[in-house]
Amino acid sequence: MKILVVAAMPSELKAIREWIKSAWIKTNLNIDYLCCGIWNYETISSLEHYLTENKEPTFIWNIWICGYWNLKNEKKSDPIQVTSIINIHTQKEMIVPPFLIVAPLKNCFCSESVVYEKPVFYDNDELFFDMESRWIEFVTSKYKFPRLILKVPFDFVGEEKNVKEKNYKESTDKMIKNMKNLSYHDYLQKIIWWINQY
Repeated sequence: MKILVVAAMPSELKAIREWIKSAWIKTNLNIDYLCCGIWNYETISSLEHYLTENKEPTFIWNIWICGYWNLKNEKKSDPIQVTSIINIHTQKEMIVPPFLIVAPLKNCFCSESVVYEKPVFYDNDELFFDMESRWIEFVTSKYKFPRLILKVPFDFVGEEKNVKEKNYKESTDKMIKNMKNLSYHDYLQKIIWWINQY
């Protein structure tokens, strides 16, 4: 049994690896980690390379932050589970099968660039954005791997306009702190339960 944990950036992956290691005490579970990048070609290439060069994982878990426009029932630190990914440039939708449900099911817009404002073509007050989920779903669906895309809302749309004025380390520390308290052990238990059932 092997779970592949996928995140976009090295700093993200390092933090996730430490949290999972501290949360998981059993040794019979093999967990691999992959930094996929955030752009379409980089994400596709890195994930394809891993899958062709390594033993196939039993389950793929993409986890990290996303951007948001308004939040209704969720708090900023509450994770969402992505079950629909909409290309922000073409409006084409890709469905992510909910192999298991661990958080509220939400749509996510995927963009090739930083999102500075709410898309005019979508008339919903609560929106979520990232830059890699579509391409992770594209590859994993092709290989027919069971997967879970879990995101934590962090960046409010438009805040990136002032990114040059921000203290990068301070922003990164805040981001990591925001992710630290997730129930990594519980998520792993649910993934393992699903694997054993199916």
